[in-house]
Amino acid sequence: MHIVIIWQRFLPYHVARLARLARRLAESGPCLTAVEVASSDDSYAFPGAFPKENGFEHVCCFPGSSYHAHTSDGIFKAVSAILENIRPDIVFAPATPFPEGMAAVTYRCRSATRVVMMDDAWEHTDRSGLLTRFIKRQIHRNIDVAFIPASSHREYYRNMGFPEDRIVCGVDVVDNEYFSSAADAARNKGKELRSELSLCKNYFLFVGRFLERKGIEDLIDSYIAYKTAAEDPWDLVCVGAGPDMDAIRKRAADIAGIQVVGPKYGDSLCLYYAFASVLLVPSRSDPWGLVVNEGMACGLPVIVSKGCGGAKTLVLEGENGWTYEPGDTSALTVLMQRANKLPPGSLRRMGDRSRAIVSEWSLDRFVEGVLAAVKLSRRSAAGVIADFFVKLWKGHVIIT
Repeated sequence: MHIVIIWQRFLPYHVARLARLARRLAESGPCLTAVEVASSDDSYAFPGAFPKENGFEHVCCFPGSSYHAHTSDGIFKAVSAILENIRPDIVFAPATPFPEGMAAVTYRCRSATRVVMMDDAWEHTDRSGLLTRFIKRQIHRNIDVAFIPASSHREYYRNMGFPEDRIVCGVDVVDNEYFSSAADAARNKGKELRSELSLCKNYFLFVGRFLERKGIEDLIDSYIAYKTAAEDPWDLVCVGAGPDMDAIRKRAADIAGIQVVGPKYGDSLCLYYAFASVLLVPSRSDPWGLVVNEGMACGLPVIVSKGCGGAKTLVLEGENGWTYEPGDTSALTVLMQRANKLPPGSLRRMGDRSRAIVSEWSLDRFVEGVLAAVKLSRRSAAGVIADFFVKLWKGHVIIT
């Protein structure tokens, strides 16, 4: 059996998932090819180095260029050509809004292959109208399996045309072992590293792209209110980059206690997770929010907006953190005050609970999801209307 997995661009968590899958497949025989559309993009600023020793074949359609520098037609044709050349038995691909996703579905319609859609959209993030949803449901009839993050997303995919027995979970995971060990190693050098990074004893941490939908303006509003009321306020450290970076830096410059440190990756990022007291994820709208996984793997309590798709699954109220309605800055302020008043021992116990919860969402969970999808048969013929929309729609290039 030949398995192909396609993503726009391979970020560190993609590579970790693929490497773990390749290790498991090496025991049973299937061949794995990972297809990367382009080696960079305009959404994420991760460094582009790809490890050479990873246990799977790596093919890049547009090496040395950005995904967003190409047209949807160009991406569709490039991915289609690779699939025609490889002729896989099963293809795991992004959702149908994207040209690489539609290339996989179109290839399925002219071959005997099966297609698994990897997606993490849900009711809160899908703002499409009735007509668009109707077309999606029709196209989905030509997709064999939906590979989604967790059961919290199941109802949405049932409503989008997938039978219950064709939905598998585990698509959104990170390398928990890496984050946990890197954070612990940093804590073992506590005083020295804190001094180098100019970090205070206690601070809230934000990690993410500086975009309106990530809620960072809401976070700053809440922090101002929190700082005004708290007797011994913690700092707020913001890690990341994005289109709103300059505006956030300018606003934060006049607020004592806020540090905007810019983008950090890998071991450098883990230093900020290691010494934080609580991770804040204020997203107004987010399909999942992998920073929640990362922070929990590092042993942090979390405060997460319900606009974040991972909140229902990863946050147990009062056990490892709290959730609140997206955009409710007053509620976020109250939760920051609550965390601030907890003794260190309580915060540590919540952090330990975070690690226990996220351990259920490891790289192995991704592998089990892939293997479960591989076992499912090809769906029956979708019909003329479904096939028509597959021919009509080729996806579009968007910045997420």
